[in-house]
Amino acid sequence: MAGLQDIRRRIRSVKNTQQVTKAMKMISAVKLRKSQERLVSLRPYADKMKAVAISVVGRIKGQHLAEDLVLGPSAEAFLNPREEKRIRVVLIASDKGLCGGFNANVLKKATQFMQARTNETVLLDVVGKRAADWARKHGFKASGEYLGIPLAGVERVSREVCDSAATQYHTGDIDALYVIYNHFYSAVSQEPTITKIFPIEFDAPAIEGKTEVAHLLEPDPNTTLEALLPRFVETEMLRSLLESSASEHGARMAAMDKASNNAGDMIAKLTLTMNKIRQASITNQIIEIVSGANA
Repeated sequence: MAGLQDIRRRIRSVKNTQQVTKAMKMISAVKLRKSQERLVSLRPYADKMKAVAISVVGRIKGQHLAEDLVLGPSAEAFLNPREEKRIRVVLIASDKGLCGGFNANVLKKATQFMQARTNETVLLDVVGKRAADWARKHGFKASGEYLGIPLAGVERVSREVCDSAATQYHTGDIDALYVIYNHFYSAVSQEPTITKIFPIEFDAPAIEGKTEVAHLLEPDPNTTLEALLPRFVETEMLRSLLESSASEHGARMAAMDKASNNAGDMIAKLTLTMNKIRQASITNQIIEIVSGANA
């Protein structure tokens, strides 16, 4: 059995660890609040933008059926997606660990996705050091690496990825853009998700211009869609990055809270063991004194 000094040393060590986990929990809580505020403010904007895009796509479908309408490159891509032979995938993970199953779950999802896409050429972009390590481990050469991205830099990343992906699509280098990330539901609930960013099959019904009470689109729906779709794609990518950021901090906060509680339980058990050893030692000393006096 360990001596008193060893147990006291272990108690001090666990207390120091508990202080670290509590501090990390507080830091993650602050970062989670900031990420969640941005995410919550972005979600209605992204949902409304998608609804407007669907409405405009439906208007263009109606005009396309009624007359021989010449579609722009973005509208052509969304209305007539081509066969996927070369795809671009953006994998979003974290730069640091100690966040429970956050990285393991999303990387497992990425592995399954890649195994199902063996017949296609995949261009991989990674966000986060854990994603870059996964790519090297599985023999994937990342065409783009975004490491140590602060919350203020997610807009730049989404703009760069979407601009380059749109250029690659129009030149025929890729046929689709996917993103793999953790969708944020709450601080204790995140789900690995695969989203097809571009092109998206809206499944918008054809809307006849005469029967629709719609917004006035100037100069015309086709031009409006050409300006709307790049912004829509960028917003969806930004949303994925913010979802992942909030998920990471939520997972780390929950993991550090559990670690702090476990440390508290361990301290209680070690303290109880220490007290039992001290009590046994005192009892033995009393017995020795009494035995000596009787002798």
